[in-house]
Amino acid sequence: MTQHEDGRIGTMVHAADLHLGAPLQSLGNQVSEDVAEQIRDRAARALDDLIDLVLAEEAEILVLAGDIYDEAEYDVGAQLRFVKGLRRLTSAGVRVFLAHGNHDPLVSTFQPAASLPDAVVVFNADEVQSHTVELSSGHEVTVAGISFGKKSETDNLALRFHDQPFDLRRTVGVLHANVGSNAQHGPYAPCTVDDLDQSPVGYWALGHIHKRQAHELGPGRWWAYPGNLQGRSTKATECGPKGALVVPIMPDGFGEPEFKMCDRVRFERVDVDVTERADLDGAFDAAVEVLEAYKFEAADRPVVARIEFVGSTPAHHQLANQEDLLDLLRERVGVDQISNVIAKVVVSTRPAVSREQILERQNLQSALLQRVDGLRGEDCGLDELLGDFDSAARKRLEKLLLEDPGLIESILDRAEQLLVDGLEEAS
Repeated sequence: MTQHEDGRIGTMVHAADLHLGAPLQSLGNQVSEDVAEQIRDRAARALDDLIDLVLAEEAEILVLAGDIYDEAEYDVGAQLRFVKGLRRLTSAGVRVFLAHGNHDPLVSTFQPAASLPDAVVVFNADEVQSHTVELSSGHEVTVAGISFGKKSETDNLALRFHDQPFDLRRTVGVLHANVGSNAQHGPYAPCTVDDLDQSPVGYWALGHIHKRQAHELGPGRWWAYPGNLQGRSTKATECGPKGALVVPIMPDGFGEPEFKMCDRVRFERVDVDVTERADLDGAFDAAVEVLEAYKFEAADRPVVARIEFVGSTPAHHQLANQEDLLDLLRERVGVDQISNVIAKVVVSTRPAVSREQILERQNLQSALLQRVDGLRGEDCGLDELLGDFDSAARKRLEKLLLEDPGLIESILDRAEQLLVDGLEEAS
């Protein structure tokens, strides 16, 4: 075993939300089937990078915290790839522990296409199970966990760890759960930070939330979400680098988790400021320049982007009124290139006239801007925005707003743009 300067006695890798077999339907019909198939193939190989990471870090433990598969009826090809990867790990002496989540609950009707290696532990859905791992350093670590037995698991499973006789300095808890009732994800196995803190667990290896985060509970104690292994769409929580956490096991607890990239395709929400661009051609040049920067940051991974043009520009009317804007932009970037794929384009630009100039006019335009600014205030809620929508429409809009908190600001930006544009043209 490699000697580490930080004095660790072992290394663990924590991953979750692999969503193997995910169809990447977000690509829609905006790219050719050939490009879409290449993207799906590359995304599926993020699993290979996870296996390589575990071996490269000489980790002795891999924990997978739920949603290994995207659907309860696991994709056969994904199963075979997964089993092949686990065999590589177990043949190298790595202990693998996995819990199932809401996308892949343990159900009795499931018929696997391949058997997992004997050394792989799958936590059951009835009670917390624990296993002792003897590290090559001679120290021992306890890995405990529980799986979902159904998709809609509403029990607080974290509470089931409370009465366990664990040494928190040496115990890992594997759980798929929504800590703090994150509104952007389903309310499955909800719990609080206090529930985690009051348990005899030193490192909570969590899954379900796709936005990566790590929080210290105290000296040598952490709760963390690694995020998903591979992005799946241009939704905010699916964008940016994706991968796993490498966790040092220390003599008196656990060290700070270190993020390592495993994704093979990068999804991004890309703002393109066209304030200095005079026309449509210049705006497209700006988009190409920004995409090249994202491609560089992605280390030559394919980038699937949602482009949003922003800024006050003379090109505003050309951008806003161009019906085939997406097709034209994709043609400029390269319609059949996998390196940069445009999944969606949004125009949030404004005419070159400044908001300050409009507000000084003391006319209908300025009154409308003041009204929109009022809606941006901290006290603006769903009632103000949704008004007299019928109940079905309200429910759909409320769901959209909860999934994407930035949507309110986008709606207001678009409303302001339409109102100001219409009055500017009329005048």
